[in-house]
Amino acid sequence: MRALTLQLPAFSATGSVWAEGFLDGVLDQDCALCAAASPRLVCDACESALPRPRASCVRCAIALPAGEVCGECRRHPPQFDETVAAFEYRFPIDRLVQRFKYAGDLALGRWLAEQLATRLAGVDPPTLVVAPPSSPERLRERGFNPGLEIAKTVAGRLRLSRSIDAVSRARKTAPQPGLGRKARRRNLEGVFDCRLPLEGSHVAIVDDVLTTGATADAVAAVLRKAGAARVSVWVVARTPEPRS
Repeated sequence: MRALTLQLPAFSATGSVWAEGFLDGVLDQDCALCAAASPRLVCDACESALPRPRASCVRCAIALPAGEVCGECRRHPPQFDETVAAFEYRFPIDRLVQRFKYAGDLALGRWLAEQLATRLAGVDPPTLVVAPPSSPERLRERGFNPGLEIAKTVAGRLRLSRSIDAVSRARKTAPQPGLGRKARRRNLEGVFDCRLPLEGSHVAIVDDVLTTGATADAVAAVLRKAGAARVSVWVVARTPEPRS
């Protein structure tokens, strides 16, 4: 039987990469949103149409038509100083976040984290990056902590120090989804603990979505107690709806 041979194109002058055009289309995949062939998880057209933050409160990043601090943050200042969000949490970014969190699409989680890292270019670098710890029940259910996965990628991209256990959980809580702002805050009272000395440091809390800010506020409170002088919140997306 005649042997089959595969004709490969010549290497480039450096001998380390294929000739130009050989891999065009070979490594394409379906865009996570429109299913068009794309060399990345989200194609350029879909990425350019994603809901980016508009004018927003510097403290909590909620959409704000005028001014720098929203009424809620003026009445009840959070324990954190500022928030940076890569996107607004509405269609279609909400579908991407949900696919990452609930379907375990870690590759998509890395893409979301890289988008956040790009958004953070030029910000004042913190001393330490942390993520809110998941409950044991959530870890068993998902197999991973979404906030920690994002934090690892962001810290790596920005070359920042991170800690996976700076903040711990002191007790169990009811699930946060479905609870309003006041109920969320009550649910998180005394939940977190931080025994790492942070005197005078700047700490960034990294998470997937900021909704009411209750979790970020509770984590920031224990970071303050441990001595942090400044606390930032970095999230993939911020919900645009008014908090209740």
